[in-house]
Amino acid sequence: MTTALNFQVSYQGNNLELTQWDSQSTIGQLKDHLQQETGVPPSFQKLLHKGKRLVDDATTLNELGFNSKTKLMLMGSAPKQVEEIAQLDDKLERNRETARRFRAQRIKPAATSTPSSAAADSRYTFHRLTVIDEFPQPERARAILEKLRDDRGIRGIMQQRKWSVGELTELTPFEKTILGYNRNAGQLIALRLRTDDLSGFRSYNAIRKVLLHELTHNVWGEHDDNFHALNRQLNKDVVSLDWTAHGGHALNASGGDFYEPEYINDAFTTWEGGSYRLGGGGGLKTTSKLSPAEARELRARAAAARLTQQEEQELDEGCGSR
Repeated sequence: MTTALNFQVSYQGNNLELTQWDSQSTIGQLKDHLQQETGVPPSFQKLLHKGKRLVDDATTLNELGFNSKTKLMLMGSAPKQVEEIAQLDDKLERNRETARRFRAQRIKPAATSTPSSAAADSRYTFHRLTVIDEFPQPERARAILEKLRDDRGIRGIMQQRKWSVGELTELTPFEKTILGYNRNAGQLIALRLRTDDLSGFRSYNAIRKVLLHELTHNVWGEHDDNFHALNRQLNKDVVSLDWTAHGGHALNASGGDFYEPEYINDAFTTWEGGSYRLGGGGGLKTTSKLSPAEARELRARAAAARLTQQEEQELDEGCGSR
């Protein structure tokens, strides 16, 4: 039976209202229409329905159970945007090559020494930081990248998961539809640090959430359930690992001091690695207590790091990973 359908497609923060669609229309026909609306060719489109990508263009809207409450998410970049990112990659590569030649002329090789354990651990980090010197305050942009690299929570995640990223770089703010991207599962991660008008910088917490999103692409390519589960976990780990690194009470599986606040199942989920076991509840008992100030700080950090559904959608839409 053919019926007329009205539904929404979310794209880059805007809702496209699609009205009076034949329920026997196919996903392929829908993608053709979305190309006219957005400029994104079907081959570049990622169309999500209930968190799953629609890949069979022959499937009809009726077969998928579309109704007036249906809302899809469209992700993808127009060819011009993809070309701009490729051009940025080329420019960054040229800048890196120039910098390498300059350093080779000016810097003599350092004397060799026995690597320390800290040097060995430095394998799991961001090995190069680059900013765009043509923009205002490049030194502040570099300071933000250095803060991300040295963030105790980020460092803890990189060490525990043995992740190594070749380069962490600044993404041009002129590409306003993209917040960041991960190239080749960690070869390079680019982040938009500045506001659209170049008058200032985005908040550190917002930039760090984009970084965690792009780090998740080290493991998962598609924005599917597996991706979102890991991304949410990283947003919890970045708080808990930072807290223990600052001397907070660790959850120690071997029987040391630990603290399990009443909101632990909301703030943290079960994760194991090294000597820590974070969350999980089980038979844990409180053997030491945080001070009221410490408890408030940990609660505030957990709340700030927690991803909302809207933030998750904005991060998906602002991701240019390929």
